[in-house]
Amino acid sequence: MPKPVGRYVYWSERLVGEVIDDNGIRLDSRIKPAVNLGVAGNGVNLAGRDRENTTFDIAEKLRKKLRKSIVTDFDAPTSGHYVQGAGWAEVAEFQRWGFPEFRLPGRTALTHTQTVTQQGRRVDLCLFGSLKNLKGYDVPEEDSVGGWTSSNAPMIEEFMALRGAEVSARTGRAYPLDDEEAAVEILKVALTQGIYGDPADHQGRPETRAYTIMGFDATEYVAVIYKDVTLTPGRWNFRAEPELEGVSRILIGAPLWMRTTRQDSIKVHFGENRVLVPSVWDRSSAPAIAPALGRTAGALPQSAQLDPMPGQVPHPDLDPTNVTGSRPRRFRSGPG
Repeated sequence: MPKPVGRYVYWSERLVGEVIDDNGIRLDSRIKPAVNLGVAGNGVNLAGRDRENTTFDIAEKLRKKLRKSIVTDFDAPTSGHYVQGAGWAEVAEFQRWGFPEFRLPGRTALTHTQTVTQQGRRVDLCLFGSLKNLKGYDVPEEDSVGGWTSSNAPMIEEFMALRGAEVSARTGRAYPLDDEEAAVEILKVALTQGIYGDPADHQGRPETRAYTIMGFDATEYVAVIYKDVTLTPGRWNFRAEPELEGVSRILIGAPLWMRTTRQDSIKVHFGENRVLVPSVWDRSSAPAIAPALGRTAGALPQSAQLDPMPGQVPHPDLDPTNVTGSRPRRFRSGPG
Protein backbone atom coordinates (compact mmCIF):
# COMPACT_ATOMS: atom_id res chain seq x y z
CA MET A 1 0.00 0.00 0.00
CA PRO A 2 1.47 3.41 -0.93
CA LYS A 3 2.30 5.81 1.89
CA PRO A 4 -0.16 8.69 2.33
CA VAL A 5 0.95 11.98 0.84
CA GLY A 6 1.88 14.40 3.62
CA ARG A 7 1.84 18.17 3.84
CA TYR A 8 3.42 20.62 6.28
CA VAL A 9 0.62 23.01 7.17
CA TYR A 10 2.88 24.96 9.55
CA TRP A 11 6.67 25.29 9.52
CA SER A 12 8.73 27.74 11.63
CA GLU A 13 12.01 28.38 9.86
CA ARG A 14 13.16 30.56 12.76
CA LEU A 15 12.49 28.05 15.56
CA VAL A 16 13.87 25.14 13.56
CA GLY A 17 16.98 27.22 12.92
CA GLU A 18 17.31 28.00 16.63
CA VAL A 19 17.10 24.31 17.52
CA ILE A 20 19.80 23.47 14.98
CA ASP A 21 22.05 26.29 16.20
CA ASP A 22 21.49 25.82 19.95
CA ASN A 23 22.15 22.10 19.82
CA GLY A 24 25.04 22.07 17.36
CA ILE A 25 23.17 19.89 14.89
CA ARG A 26 24.67 19.35 11.44
CA LEU A 27 22.11 18.50 8.82
CA ASP A 28 24.95 17.39 6.59
CA SER A 29 28.45 16.83 7.91
CA ARG A 30 29.89 18.32 4.71
CA ILE A 31 28.09 21.65 5.12
CA LYS A 32 28.20 24.09 8.02
CA PRO A 33 25.05 26.22 8.29
CA ALA A 34 25.62 29.93 7.80
CA VAL A 35 24.86 32.28 10.68
CA ASN A 36 23.17 35.64 10.10
CA LEU A 37 25.10 38.42 11.79
CA GLY A 38 24.32 42.09 12.38
CA VAL A 39 21.19 43.89 13.41
CA ALA A 40 18.94 41.99 11.02
CA GLY A 41 20.45 38.59 11.82
CA ASN A 42 18.23 36.12 13.62
CA GLY A 43 20.10 32.82 13.78
CA VAL A 44 20.82 30.04 11.34
CA ASN A 45 20.24 30.64 7.66
CA LEU A 46 18.67 27.41 6.45
CA ALA A 47 18.79 28.70 2.88
CA GLY A 48 22.47 27.72 2.96
CA ARG A 49 21.75 24.10 3.74
CA ASP A 50 22.39 21.20 1.42
CA ARG A 51 19.73 21.51 -1.26
CA GLU A 52 19.08 17.77 -0.94
CA ASN A 53 17.70 18.33 2.55
CA THR A 54 13.97 18.80 2.07
CA THR A 55 11.65 20.04 4.81
CA PHE A 56 10.79 16.41 5.52
CA ASP A 57 14.49 15.49 5.72
CA ILE A 58 15.17 18.28 8.21
CA ALA A 59 12.23 17.30 10.40
CA GLU A 60 13.25 13.63 10.41
CA LYS A 61 16.87 14.44 11.25
CA LEU A 62 15.87 16.78 14.06
CA ARG A 63 13.53 14.20 15.56
CA LYS A 64 16.30 11.61 15.55
CA LYS A 65 18.85 13.99 17.04
CA LEU A 66 16.46 15.16 19.76
CA ARG A 67 14.63 11.89 20.39
CA LYS A 68 15.75 11.76 24.05
CA SER A 69 14.49 15.30 24.60
CA ILE A 70 11.12 14.95 22.86
CA VAL A 71 8.25 14.08 25.20
CA THR A 72 5.53 11.85 23.76
CA ASP A 73 3.94 10.79 27.05
CA PHE A 74 1.81 13.75 28.11
CA ASP A 75 1.49 12.40 31.65
CA ALA A 76 5.15 13.48 32.06
CA PRO A 77 6.27 17.08 32.78
CA THR A 78 6.96 19.07 29.62
CA SER A 79 8.21 22.56 30.60
CA GLY A 80 11.40 23.36 28.72
CA HIS A 81 11.02 20.27 26.55
CA TYR A 82 9.92 19.49 23.03
CA VAL A 83 6.71 17.51 22.63
CA GLN A 84 5.43 15.37 19.80
CA GLY A 85 1.82 14.44 19.32
CA ALA A 86 -1.16 14.29 17.00
CA GLY A 87 -4.73 15.54 17.07
CA TRP A 88 -7.24 17.99 15.67
CA ALA A 89 -5.76 21.50 15.49
CA GLU A 90 -7.60 24.82 15.27
CA VAL A 91 -5.71 27.93 14.17
CA ALA A 92 -6.83 31.50 14.90
CA GLU A 93 -5.24 34.92 14.66
CA PHE A 94 -4.48 36.25 18.14
CA GLN A 95 -6.03 39.70 18.55
CA ARG A 96 -3.75 42.14 20.36
CA TRP A 97 -4.24 45.58 21.84
CA GLY A 98 -1.02 47.08 20.50
CA PHE A 99 0.98 47.76 23.65
CA PRO A 100 4.44 48.37 22.15
CA GLU A 101 6.49 47.27 25.17
CA PHE A 102 5.21 43.70 24.85
CA ARG A 103 4.09 43.61 21.24
CA LEU A 104 4.54 40.27 19.54
CA PRO A 105 6.34 40.61 16.20
CA GLY A 106 3.97 40.54 13.24
CA ARG A 107 0.59 38.88 12.98
CA THR A 108 0.37 35.99 15.41
CA ALA A 109 -1.25 32.58 14.99
CA LEU A 110 -2.62 30.82 18.07
CA THR A 111 -3.06 27.09 17.54
CA HIS A 112 -5.07 24.94 19.93
CA THR A 113 -4.95 21.17 20.08
CA GLN A 114 -5.99 18.73 22.74
CA THR A 115 -5.03 15.26 23.88
CA VAL A 116 -6.10 12.78 26.54
CA THR A 117 -3.27 11.07 28.40
CA GLN A 118 -3.03 7.38 29.23
CA GLN A 119 -4.20 8.28 32.72
CA GLY A 120 -7.31 9.90 31.25
CA ARG A 121 -6.33 13.54 31.84
CA ARG A 122 -7.32 16.24 29.37
CA VAL A 123 -4.33 18.28 28.23
CA ASP A 124 -4.79 21.46 26.16
CA LEU A 125 -1.93 22.91 24.10
CA CYS A 126 -1.91 26.61 23.18
CA LEU A 127 0.85 27.30 20.68
CA PHE A 128 1.86 30.77 19.46
CA GLY A 129 3.74 31.50 16.23
CA SER A 130 3.92 33.73 13.20
CA LEU A 131 0.94 33.73 10.86
CA LYS A 132 3.47 33.71 8.01
CA ASN A 133 4.45 30.17 8.98
CA LEU A 134 1.18 28.77 7.63
CA LYS A 135 2.19 27.20 4.35
CA GLY A 136 0.07 28.07 1.34
CA TYR A 137 -2.43 30.43 2.99
CA ASP A 138 -2.76 34.19 2.55
CA VAL A 139 -5.02 35.30 5.39
CA PRO A 140 -6.82 38.64 4.84
CA GLU A 141 -5.97 41.54 7.14
CA GLU A 142 -9.59 41.80 8.31
CA ASP A 143 -12.26 39.23 8.95
CA SER A 144 -15.75 39.59 7.49
CA VAL A 145 -17.18 39.62 11.01
CA GLY A 146 -15.91 40.81 14.39
CA GLY A 147 -16.49 39.61 17.91
CA TRP A 148 -15.14 39.22 21.43
CA THR A 149 -11.47 39.89 22.07
CA SER A 150 -9.70 39.51 25.39
CA SER A 151 -9.05 42.40 27.74
CA ASN A 152 -6.07 40.33 28.91
CA ALA A 153 -4.32 40.49 25.53
CA PRO A 154 -1.52 42.75 26.90
CA MET A 155 -0.88 40.24 29.70
CA ILE A 156 -0.70 37.42 27.18
CA GLU A 157 1.75 39.37 25.01
CA GLU A 158 3.95 39.97 28.04
CA PHE A 159 3.77 36.30 29.04
CA MET A 160 4.79 35.18 25.56
CA ALA A 161 7.53 37.83 25.29
CA LEU A 162 9.03 36.30 28.44
CA ARG A 163 8.30 32.79 27.13
CA GLY A 164 6.70 32.08 30.47
CA ALA A 165 9.94 32.74 32.35
CA GLU A 166 9.96 33.88 35.95
CA VAL A 167 10.89 37.49 36.64
CA SER A 168 12.68 39.00 39.61
CA ALA A 169 10.66 40.06 42.63
CA ARG A 170 12.12 43.56 42.27
CA THR A 171 10.91 44.23 38.74
CA GLY A 172 7.94 41.89 38.63
CA ARG A 173 5.50 41.62 35.75
CA ALA A 174 3.49 44.54 34.47
CA TYR A 175 0.43 42.26 34.56
CA PRO A 176 0.84 40.22 37.75
CA LEU A 177 -1.32 37.14 37.09
CA ASP A 178 -0.02 33.84 38.37
CA ASP A 179 0.73 30.99 35.97
CA GLU A 180 -2.68 29.36 36.39
CA GLU A 181 -4.53 32.62 35.73
CA ALA A 182 -2.37 33.32 32.68
CA ALA A 183 -2.83 29.82 31.29
CA VAL A 184 -6.61 29.92 31.75
CA GLU A 185 -6.84 33.31 30.02
CA ILE A 186 -4.77 32.03 27.10
CA LEU A 187 -6.98 28.94 26.76
CA LYS A 188 -10.11 31.11 26.85
CA VAL A 189 -8.74 33.10 23.93
CA ALA A 190 -7.87 29.91 22.02
CA LEU A 191 -11.37 28.48 22.47
CA THR A 192 -13.70 31.49 22.52
CA GLN A 193 -12.02 34.53 20.94
CA GLY A 194 -14.21 36.00 18.23
CA ILE A 195 -17.64 34.88 19.42
CA TYR A 196 -20.45 37.38 19.14
CA GLY A 197 -24.02 37.18 20.39
CA ASP A 198 -25.05 33.96 22.14
CA PRO A 199 -22.04 31.79 23.07
CA ALA A 200 -24.21 28.68 22.71
CA ASP A 201 -24.47 29.37 18.97
CA HIS A 202 -20.68 29.06 18.68
CA GLN A 203 -20.17 26.03 20.93
CA GLY A 204 -17.98 23.56 19.04
CA ARG A 205 -18.27 25.66 15.85
CA PRO A 206 -14.99 27.51 15.30
CA GLU A 207 -15.99 28.31 11.72
CA THR A 208 -18.54 30.80 13.13
CA ARG A 209 -16.10 32.71 15.33
CA ALA A 210 -14.31 35.75 14.01
CA TYR A 211 -10.52 35.46 13.61
CA THR A 212 -10.44 31.66 13.29
CA ILE A 213 -8.46 30.60 10.25
CA MET A 214 -8.55 26.84 9.78
CA GLY A 215 -8.82 23.43 11.36
CA PHE A 216 -7.09 20.23 10.34
CA ASP A 217 -6.09 16.79 11.52
CA ALA A 218 -2.47 17.20 12.60
CA THR A 219 -1.10 13.71 12.14
CA GLU A 220 2.14 15.00 13.67
CA TYR A 221 3.22 18.13 15.48
CA VAL A 222 6.44 19.01 17.28
CA ALA A 223 6.42 22.00 19.64
CA VAL A 224 8.56 23.57 22.35
CA ILE A 225 6.76 24.05 25.67
CA TYR A 226 7.55 27.18 27.67
CA LYS A 227 5.13 26.56 30.53
CA ASP A 228 3.33 23.44 31.76
CA VAL A 229 0.48 24.45 34.08
CA THR A 230 -1.62 22.08 36.18
CA LEU A 231 -4.76 23.69 37.58
CA THR A 232 -5.34 23.45 41.32
CA PRO A 233 -8.35 21.18 42.02
CA GLY A 234 -11.31 23.16 43.31
CA ARG A 235 -9.90 26.55 42.34
CA TRP A 236 -11.67 26.89 39.01
CA ASN A 237 -15.36 26.68 38.16
CA PHE A 238 -16.06 26.43 34.45
CA ARG A 239 -19.78 25.63 34.64
CA ALA A 240 -20.60 28.87 32.82
CA GLU A 241 -17.87 28.20 30.22
CA PRO A 242 -18.59 24.78 28.71
CA GLU A 243 -15.64 24.88 26.32
CA LEU A 244 -13.34 24.75 29.36
CA GLU A 245 -15.21 22.10 31.31
CA GLY A 246 -12.84 19.24 32.18
CA VAL A 247 -9.63 21.26 31.76
CA SER A 248 -6.90 20.13 34.15
CA ARG A 249 -3.61 20.94 32.45
CA ILE A 250 -2.55 23.61 29.93
CA LEU A 251 0.70 23.64 27.95
CA ILE A 252 1.84 26.93 26.43
CA GLY A 253 4.53 27.10 23.79
CA ALA A 254 5.28 27.37 20.09
CA PRO A 255 5.11 24.86 17.21
CA LEU A 256 8.18 23.97 15.19
CA TRP A 257 6.03 22.24 12.62
CA MET A 258 2.61 20.70 12.08
CA ARG A 259 2.05 18.09 9.40
CA THR A 260 -0.96 16.22 8.08
CA THR A 261 -1.33 13.15 5.91
CA ARG A 262 -5.08 13.79 5.71
CA GLN A 263 -5.24 16.81 3.46
CA ASP A 264 -8.98 16.27 2.99
CA SER A 265 -9.41 17.14 6.67
CA ILE A 266 -8.31 20.77 6.20
CA LYS A 267 -11.22 23.17 6.74
CA VAL A 268 -10.62 26.86 5.94
CA HIS A 269 -12.73 29.30 7.97
CA PHE A 270 -11.76 32.74 6.68
CA GLY A 271 -12.99 34.73 3.70
CA GLU A 272 -15.97 33.28 1.85
CA ASN A 273 -15.77 30.19 4.07
CA ARG A 274 -16.65 32.17 7.22
CA VAL A 275 -20.03 31.06 8.59
CA LEU A 276 -22.24 33.66 10.28
CA VAL A 277 -24.85 32.94 12.90
CA PRO A 278 -27.83 35.18 13.72
CA SER A 279 -27.16 37.91 16.25
CA VAL A 280 -28.41 37.50 19.82
CA TRP A 281 -30.13 40.89 19.36
CA ASP A 282 -31.86 39.95 16.14
CA ARG A 283 -31.86 36.28 15.24
CA SER A 284 -33.48 36.99 11.85
CA SER A 285 -30.44 38.97 10.71
CA ALA A 286 -27.13 37.92 9.20
CA PRO A 287 -27.92 34.66 7.38
CA ALA A 288 -25.00 32.33 6.94
CA ILE A 289 -22.89 33.13 3.89
CA ALA A 290 -21.78 29.53 3.55
CA PRO A 291 -22.97 26.19 4.93
CA ALA A 292 -21.41 25.11 8.22
CA LEU A 293 -18.29 23.03 7.75
CA GLY A 294 -18.42 19.76 9.65
CA ARG A 295 -15.45 18.91 11.82
CA THR A 296 -13.85 15.63 10.96
CA ALA A 297 -12.16 15.08 14.33
CA GLY A 298 -11.80 16.45 17.80
CA ALA A 299 -15.24 18.05 18.13
CA LEU A 300 -16.06 19.10 21.67
CA PRO A 301 -19.46 18.10 23.11
CA GLN A 302 -22.35 20.42 22.37
CA SER A 303 -23.90 22.44 25.20
CA ALA A 304 -27.19 24.17 25.89
CA GLN A 305 -25.38 27.00 27.69
CA LEU A 306 -27.23 30.25 26.95
CA ASP A 307 -25.54 32.80 29.19
CA PRO A 308 -23.44 35.44 27.39
CA MET A 309 -19.72 35.37 28.04
CA PRO A 310 -18.93 37.05 31.38
CA GLY A 311 -17.53 40.54 30.77
CA GLN A 312 -18.56 40.66 27.10
CA VAL A 313 -19.53 44.30 26.45
CA PRO A 314 -20.60 45.53 23.00
CA HIS A 315 -18.88 48.72 21.93
CA PRO A 316 -21.53 51.50 22.21
CA ASP A 317 -20.59 52.99 18.83
CA LEU A 318 -21.31 49.77 16.94
CA ASP A 319 -24.61 48.43 15.66
CA PRO A 320 -24.68 44.89 17.11
CA THR A 321 -27.14 43.66 14.49
CA ASN A 322 -24.73 44.48 11.68
CA VAL A 323 -22.24 41.62 11.72
CA THR A 324 -21.24 42.01 8.10
CA GLY A 325 -19.42 44.78 6.31
CA SER A 326 -16.06 45.87 5.06
CA ARG A 327 -14.60 46.33 8.56
CA PRO A 328 -14.83 43.88 11.46
CA ARG A 329 -17.29 44.67 14.21
CA ARG A 330 -15.27 44.21 17.37
CA PHE A 331 -16.59 43.74 20.87
CA ARG A 332 -14.10 43.87 23.71
CA SER A 333 -14.59 42.42 27.13
CA GLY A 334 -14.93 44.63 30.17
CA PRO A 335 -11.99 45.72 32.33
CA GLY A 336 -9.80 42.88 33.62
